Amino acid sequence: MTINPIIPIWLMAIICVALLAIKRKGVMPYIRQILMVLLLFAINLRPMYISSEIKVIRQKLNCYCIIVLDDTLSMMAEDVDDYVGDKPKTRMDRAKEDIDYITKNLVGAKFCIVDFNNDANLICPFTDDNKYIKDSVDAIYPLVDYHATGTNINCCKRLLGQMINDAKLLNDGHVVVFFLSDGENTDDHRLDNFSDIAEGIEGGAILGYGTTKGGQMHYHDDLHNEDVLVEDKRDYPYKPAVSKIDEKNLKSLSLDLGIEYIHMDESEDLDENLANVMKLLDAETEETKEYGYADLYFWFVIPLAALVVYEFISVKRRT
Repeated sequence: MTINPIIPIWLMAIICVALLAIKRKGVMPYIRQILMVLLLFAINLRPMYISSEIKVIRQKLNCYCIIVLDDTLSMMAEDVDDYVGDKPKTRMDRAKEDIDYITKNLVGAKFCIVDFNNDANLICPFTDDNKYIKDSVDAIYPLVDYHATGTNINCCKRLLGQMINDAKLLNDGHVVVFFLSDGENTDDHRLDNFSDIAEGIEGGAILGYGTTKGGQMHYHDDLHNEDVLVEDKRDYPYKPAVSKIDEKNLKSLSLDLGIEYIHMDESEDLDENLANVMKLLDAETEETKEYGYADLYFWFVIPLAALVVYEFISVKRRT
């Protein structure tokens, strides 16, 4: 059981006291007045209980959307030219905002989330549960400096190919891929050709983050509970490491996968691409039952309405 007040409880309490201060003549009329005020207060509390029988109308899209997120330290570069509170916004912050934008614009599609750092990981299998998707994305955070082994985009190729193939085998939806990265390979590996896994992709985009000027990176070290500046340790004395976008890699990936490249400055840059994706899809609605909160306030509305009707009839009779 929980409550979700319509107006603040303190304000409603003041209103109820004011209503009771206007005391009616007679014992029974005043008792009815007290009951109505108490019922009004209870309705405002909006009591709810947890139920597995909440009816929900949901949109369904015949779409399998694969989102690949670069989860390496370079995505913590602070060259986005924006802030979260008093801290510079990172490429990762912007990428997570864009994933949220994609999922909200393709509500009803089935999404899966793949991230890559030292290895590729299936963070979230295909699902249309947007809360689960958001929680999964919010939990993604790059490996700390002493665990990271450098960026190698190639490490996600096998898993991405597997998810594309799985979606094709289901054979009941269009396959869309969004690949979010700064394109930087820092372990001296050349980018593989991804064209051999591209068959079946019908839409999406390669989304690029960062600038050619680059930015420094900080990460939060939970072990010591401090923000740490990433340093370039190839030469001593160490200097702050700077990560720069590699659009050559990103554009090469775009050509291989047959989807457009977009350098991301704001989520609205995706609008045209998402509109083109929606043209491929068919939408239908489905009524399902889910866990959620069911309202109880209507049980208080019935006696309140009865008392109001009684008072109205009583007044009419007296006149």
